[in-house]
Amino acid sequence: MLNKHLLDQIEAVLSRLSIPVSVMDKDGGANLPAEVRASLKEMTDGVPQTMDGMLYMPVKQPAVILHCPEKLPGARDVLILGGALVTSLGSGEQHSENCYDVYRRALRGELVGAELEALSNEHLLPREMERCVMVFHMVQTGQDRAFELLRDITPMQDKDVLIDMDRHTVALIKDMTDTDTMDDLAQYAQALQETLMGETAHQMTVGIGRSRHTIDELRESYAEAKRAIEVGRIFQPEDSVYVFSKLILERFLMELPQDISAYYHSLLFNRKTMRLFNEEMLYTIDMFFKKDLNLSDTARQLYIHRNTLVYRLDKVQRQTGLDLRSFEDAVTFKILMELKKCGGEKLNRK
Repeated sequence: MLNKHLLDQIEAVLSRLSIPVSVMDKDGGANLPAEVRASLKEMTDGVPQTMDGMLYMPVKQPAVILHCPEKLPGARDVLILGGALVTSLGSGEQHSENCYDVYRRALRGELVGAELEALSNEHLLPREMERCVMVFHMVQTGQDRAFELLRDITPMQDKDVLIDMDRHTVALIKDMTDTDTMDDLAQYAQALQETLMGETAHQMTVGIGRSRHTIDELRESYAEAKRAIEVGRIFQPEDSVYVFSKLILERFLMELPQDISAYYHSLLFNRKTMRLFNEEMLYTIDMFFKKDLNLSDTARQLYIHRNTLVYRLDKVQRQTGLDLRSFEDAVTFKILMELKKCGGEKLNRK
């Protein structure tokens, strides 16, 4: 069965011929008369034959059948020309798919060392250049694969490669030559998210791995991009673009044993502080951190008087000994609070 991308390419090429030539999949043609379908199976590839006033010509690669009215001037020659053009497209598509398969297996760690080097040389894949891997993940795709939804809307440079990993996951091997920072990639991902939402109403989550220099190292960037999504969803569920290199604290906390996380979380969050850390107080503290410990900006964002905010922070200091206006105390509170997300939530409050 032809993929839509190749079919669109074939139809675009045929539309430039001097007479209208149509294409159908060799597995298709269900609307043709039975005797025509039976004859098509016996036809020689690349040789036009006449049936019921139409010229039909099978093409081996890709497996399609071209057809046009026999009475049109030069129909036979144009059909043969069309077949040659389609074969050229099919060969290119097959070559591309082989290249994609090498990349796909390399990302999964199925190809390494000498085998990866040999296949890279065979398919003329660049072995050394600055690249990173971005992973796009969509849970709800309907009848479509994530790759089909992203293929035509993803802006790419010449050396970028978009890989279909599974139904819900697509990897983009991004050329970093003209990309300065990970922030640029995050903005690129956010713009793509907006385009996807606007054109297909689908949402996706993006993970971005670190830049790597060799093709053999791309599997590490791919693993980092997937890990960024896993960790980001836990610690920053309100976001949807996660950069591995910016999740250092979160990754560190995820590495702690669950019993250690639970113990240190309980030092601050326990039965004695349950009433203090209600939903309103936690929201206030979270906003205070987001505003970089700035009292005035936080009060404006919360639509409360500055003195009200000071009163709440004083209350925390009196009961816990931590002054959140102090950077060191704020860091301590932030770490202990975040531990809940990686084990502390299972703690039986003391």
